[in-house]
Amino acid sequence: MLGIGLIVLLILLIWALHGPLAEGIFDFFHWLGIYKGNDLVREITLTFDDGPHPLYTPQLLDLLEQHNVKAIFFLVGERAKRYPELVRAIHARGHMIGSHTYHHRNAWFMTPRQLERELIQTKLVIESIIEEPVRFYRPPWGRLTIATPLIMRRIGQVPVLWTFAARDWRRDVSAQEIAHAIASKLQNGAIVLLHDSGGDVVAPLHTLAALTVLLPRISQIGITCNTNPVRQAARRLSEPQTPFPRRLQRLIHPLWMLWERLFDTLYAVYPMSRLFRLSVVPWRFGRRSIQFATHIENTQTYIAATSAQQVKHMNSSPETENATPLLCDGDLMVELHLQNGFLQQLVKMPSPEKMAIRALKELRDSMHDVALALIYDDRFRHAKGVFGMTLMHRGAEKLGFHVEEIEPTVTNRWVSMLLIWIMVFYHPEGRKRLYQGHGDMHPKLLWMTREELLSRYYLGPPLPDHVSSLEELFIDPFTSHVK
Repeated sequence: MLGIGLIVLLILLIWALHGPLAEGIFDFFHWLGIYKGNDLVREITLTFDDGPHPLYTPQLLDLLEQHNVKAIFFLVGERAKRYPELVRAIHARGHMIGSHTYHHRNAWFMTPRQLERELIQTKLVIESIIEEPVRFYRPPWGRLTIATPLIMRRIGQVPVLWTFAARDWRRDVSAQEIAHAIASKLQNGAIVLLHDSGGDVVAPLHTLAALTVLLPRISQIGITCNTNPVRQAARRLSEPQTPFPRRLQRLIHPLWMLWERLFDTLYAVYPMSRLFRLSVVPWRFGRRSIQFATHIENTQTYIAATSAQQVKHMNSSPETENATPLLCDGDLMVELHLQNGFLQQLVKMPSPEKMAIRALKELRDSMHDVALALIYDDRFRHAKGVFGMTLMHRGAEKLGFHVEEIEPTVTNRWVSMLLIWIMVFYHPEGRKRLYQGHGDMHPKLLWMTREELLSRYYLGPPLPDHVSSLEELFIDPFTSHVK
């Protein structure tokens, strides 16, 4: 009996190494395939699995064309062979097509030879229909094995996973829940997992209803749906990466990127512009008051009548004791986190002057993107303003920010140390500035009210008195294009 038990245990161990353990390592470190596109670009990729379906796929193609959306369809080989006219229709509409195996089987319970045979069979079927190479592979259920990297190299394909899934294959997930699942995690470079077949027989109807309402809202937020995130990520995988100039940077960078990904996940931080990642947090820096406001015609905005110099004395001034507060502790605010990938690009500019010009342009563009998020994105629409703690505060008053010294609390000191570390890591003269005690290595608090931000940086058409939330659009979908 003991011998049989050891044999069973050995078989289970080999299976775990073959499937679950290998996949866990690949997923945690993102060592295999594509999980996300460039988070500096306001684009996402919608992907649809398990098709084609004779009823739902044509409806989906019409909907995507109506909104000028290009997507990736990961097709099951046997279904592609059964409906070749649908495969041609997908390709003719300008969408990309990838492999989803031939029988939609779990790779954990297949030998490497069986998996390779499935992928080759699917590849041949699809390529015979569209007469183009099939470059991408979506493993069913995302299942990876220890043999997947070798198989991918042999057949010339790249695994495409996803940033988040909407669970739209289930009957009990409504259209509104699908839309909320996508909108609540919307971010630059996202790869979204959806379905036009498979799962419950009526589930794709919910997906179609969700996208009918959601696609116009995504466009209002300023994000484009196309295949660029996957295409460009695949290109980066095949190109040699430019190494960091310093050995310490080369050693630490992979760990730092892992930490940043975990931080963004834990604290719900989303890249929403080229310059900024956004999160919603309670304001914790005390009351900010103002004695009066100058109104402008647009009912959505007003200009706070103050200056950065006045802000320094707001809390202590007796005149403001009875003034209407702009901000109080606990008010929801959008915190601005700099995109470190953009900082890497910025410090490569040939001169400080060009660096400053580029940074100013990107800041103005990114603040417009933030304004759109405050208007149309349900995650940020209730925020009373934006703030950030940064070393890059020189000239911020001219851009509309109030600039203040940071109170030396334990939390603020920790954030200051983190900001200094980022500067040391990314800036070519970071260590030199730190050792010399450079004056710029002193973080400050920047903040701006919602009304100030919209009046300065919102560049769109006049806003109505009320902009509908996503929930309201599902209650009254016929007004989704005008509210």
